[in-house]
Amino acid sequence: MSKTGASFLVNFAVAAGLLYVFRTVLWPFALALVLAILIMSLSDRVVRLMPKARPWMVFAVTAVIVGSVIVFSMAVVIEGASQIVERIPAMLARIDQLLALIHPPGGGTLSLEALTQKVELGPVADQLLTSVQDATAGLGLTLIYLFFLLISKPMIEKRVEQIVASRGGRGLAMVLERSFTGVESYMYVQSVTGLMIAAGSGAVMLAVGLENALFWSLVIFLFSYLPVLGVLAGSLGPTLFALLQFPSLTPAIIVFVGIQIMSSIIGNLVLPKMQADSQNIDPAASLIAVGMWTVIWGVPGAFLAIPLTLALMYALAQYEDLRWLAVLISHDGDPTPMEPAE
Repeated sequence: MSKTGASFLVNFAVAAGLLYVFRTVLWPFALALVLAILIMSLSDRVVRLMPKARPWMVFAVTAVIVGSVIVFSMAVVIEGASQIVERIPAMLARIDQLLALIHPPGGGTLSLEALTQKVELGPVADQLLTSVQDATAGLGLTLIYLFFLLISKPMIEKRVEQIVASRGGRGLAMVLERSFTGVESYMYVQSVTGLMIAAGSGAVMLAVGLENALFWSLVIFLFSYLPVLGVLAGSLGPTLFALLQFPSLTPAIIVFVGIQIMSSIIGNLVLPKMQADSQNIDPAASLIAVGMWTVIWGVPGAFLAIPLTLALMYALAQYEDLRWLAVLISHDGDPTPMEPAE
């Protein structure tokens, strides 16, 4: 291994270790930064649609609306999660009841206990519960970070300009500009398309009479930020609880298929038209990124994986020795697309 390769591996290991050790502080700040970028993006779009509006007033109103939505979503998630925990025993009994209807070739019947007797579910459940608890606790810290980021926006912009000027080069400015644009575009597109999928899925769940449709719609919206398999994973919860609520399989099938249809329509007709060049990230690389960031930061890392990887790609592209990594991450092999002509 070359000296450069060995140095990269050491630096990568050190960086990953530091990100893991300080994860309880870093991921709320990263999420707050992403939300701040989303708020600025939304306020800029409103100002362009309403030129006579005062930018600072639009920014303040947008921040209040987004903050209120976050607080409301936290309340809905906490309430829904508590109800899910209460109904887990009934869910397990229902799954056993359905498995008893299946007759394997060797004879006998299937049961949840028989399927999981060779799997250590305790450690897995404990780890998942710990991750969810840490994520819930960190959201409060995220709101604090977000508040100070928003009120300190002019000061932060001024300091960034001073840092860029002191470095005496265009490289840092290009990294920051492309990272900001990439994260902004990704968050805007995923928020709009995720809202469409969640609304359509909510309509399907309401049509069959599924309980807690608002909670499950919110779950699907959050899972829409995960690439490729996000909506599929998010649809498992409402499908399982449809099995619990209704005596027949038909409502559960309608819920599952309806959510997939909504996701397919939005993903194939709406999403390609909204995507920008700044979302130039390979699907395989996005899945690897989700896995790596989940290992480092748990559940929050999965949802922050794509914005963080986009920023990392633009940073790596500025160094000749590391540009090959940025090329692998990018979808079209060009991590630094040419800027549009003025």
